[in-house]
Amino acid sequence: MTLHPLFVAGVLEGFEGTLGEMVGRVENQELNAQLDALRGQVEALRIRIEEPSDRRKLTGPHWRYEVGRPPPTPS
Repeated sequence: MTLHPLFVAGVLEGFEGTLGEMVGRVENQELNAQLDALRGQVEALRIRIEEPSDRRKLTGPHWRYEVGRPPPTPS
């Protein structure tokens, strides 16, 4: 089973938010910096997945994701 790229982008957005909440709350400054760097890497990957040209190919009037069903093939 493969995951649709926009689903993956949504999951990454959740990771990004969680990492963002942790940054600044960790006492160890080195770990804090590493968490912030990881958040930046996750953000960059999410943005690459969501690039407008890719989004236009994967969305449209017939696009609908349903849990348990494979995503439709972009037309």
